[in-house]
Amino acid sequence: MWSLQLQIRIVALLTSLATSDNSLPASVGSVVVPAESSQPYLVPLRRETVPVRRHGKIASFKTSYSGVISVGYPKRQEFRVVFDTGSGHVVLPAIECVSETCLLHRRYDMAASSSAALVLQDGTPVPPGEYADQATIGFGTGEVTGEFIKDRFCLGPADGAEVSEGQPRAPCLDVSMIVAVEMSAQPFKTFLFDGILGLGLSSLALSPSFSFLDVLTKDGAGSSHFAVFLTEGDEDGEESEVAIGGYNGKRLLEPLQWSPVAKQDLGYWQVQIQAVRINGVELDVCKDGTCHGVVDTGSSHLGVPAPHDKEFGDLLTVDAHDTLDCRLVDAPTIEIELQGVNITIYPDTYMRRLPLREGVQVGSAKGVAMTPEEVNGGRADTDKIVLLSTNITTAPAGSADRPNASQNSSASGFMLPHEPPLPQQVKRHCRPKMMPVTMPAPLGPKLFILGEPVLHRYYTVYNWKDPHIGFGLAASRRNLQGPLASRPGADRRGSLPDGVDTILMQQQLHVAVDSMSSSDVDSDGWTDESIFTQVSVGIEHSQPTSLPVLHQGPPDEVKANIADLRARIIAR
Repeated sequence: MWSLQLQIRIVALLTSLATSDNSLPASVGSVVVPAESSQPYLVPLRRETVPVRRHGKIASFKTSYSGVISVGYPKRQEFRVVFDTGSGHVVLPAIECVSETCLLHRRYDMAASSSAALVLQDGTPVPPGEYADQATIGFGTGEVTGEFIKDRFCLGPADGAEVSEGQPRAPCLDVSMIVAVEMSAQPFKTFLFDGILGLGLSSLALSPSFSFLDVLTKDGAGSSHFAVFLTEGDEDGEESEVAIGGYNGKRLLEPLQWSPVAKQDLGYWQVQIQAVRINGVELDVCKDGTCHGVVDTGSSHLGVPAPHDKEFGDLLTVDAHDTLDCRLVDAPTIEIELQGVNITIYPDTYMRRLPLREGVQVGSAKGVAMTPEEVNGGRADTDKIVLLSTNITTAPAGSADRPNASQNSSASGFMLPHEPPLPQQVKRHCRPKMMPVTMPAPLGPKLFILGEPVLHRYYTVYNWKDPHIGFGLAASRRNLQGPLASRPGADRRGSLPDGVDTILMQQQLHVAVDSMSSSDVDSDGWTDESIFTQVSVGIEHSQPTSLPVLHQGPPDEVKANIADLRARIIAR
């Protein structure tokens, strides 16, 4: 239950906002903050939740947030993209891409736009008779290979229907983009969004013309700030949004506190982490002063530098008992001390919703990983599929001669011959939305990724010209009402989402060993992380273009499958 002092403080602040035309102070510390009257363009974001299945049953969820943009002239082609602070490019699937992953999405048709042109890596037009450049971009999960075009790029839908009264006209700019001729199944096949709009610093882009924010700033289209408001809208009815060209003061419960961006030359919205505490106890990981955190709107988890992720996981994992919603459990508080800002997050934003049986993992074993060689130009090494194993052992002590489960597993579990199953009390745990991060210098090695567990609690404002990140408690219903478990009369047990099988909650398991083979893994992969952080870019010069001047359409045998593929994703 919130203290009386805190409730009074919030009421006073809301009253102040209401009587000052919803504006916050024009400056905080030495950082200039745009007045809300700068009228940012607000892009509504849709939260998409995709189930992660185990043995055909829902075991966890992964999420993404996407908004609408449009490209081309005179007829604008509409797409849904992730607004990602962890990458630096606009990426859309090309109509020439006929893989199953691409066919599930809206694809960009260069031939349909009179304003489109092939460009080189530096953004200059491809000379007549010469080949185009090609790039392969590796993300935390997945990669795309594409070619470079420049075209008219607009925020908002093609018809402008979502522009509300009093909102400025949607900015339209000539931006260089990467149009993908190949897209990995993970994560692009799993979600309904079509592409990515990178909001990283300009040094993360191939050249200034590929950086949407750099082009926006040079075009003089409003303030050099943007802001992000994320909520679990499917449950609380609130709509998430990104503000371009300022921020929305109505989304704040307190004045912004600013932290300078560190290692700006690397291109990430990265801040120095001075200390990390769990339940008030400082951990050793950041005591040497080398910790940093990337604030990433494209990551659904909290990334923790390996091997320290194991310590974090042990400290934050608690017994579920009869809890059905792990966001309601009594679990430790995480404090992350930044330069100029202290961040505090609770189980209601960092816990996975569903309790898991002991031994079950739904996250990648590697998380986000790169070697020094990959930092210097190679591709990122990330798990596409992770095999899960419950590793439940019912053998009595001393029975060391039992067969190895990994050699005898099947979809239905391994059973010793002539031996009846033994009842085993199943333990369930509540575990944090956390993943290991393995990054060499200069980005690592002690690199945290501050994803949705932080962004669901804090409204973040990004200063593009003088790189700083502002954090303020978001004016969300969850923050106004307090943590879920601390509300008066709160239901401490919760309920399972629709479609979640109660096998996850069973009290006894009658098997000798329950493990998994590759046949148990969903075709789209098992991990519940959504990681769009850009981790590598590889360039191949002078390649024959896959983007013809006149598009001829996909082969006949592919056309026959398009309707079926689209029906499948709509059904999903």
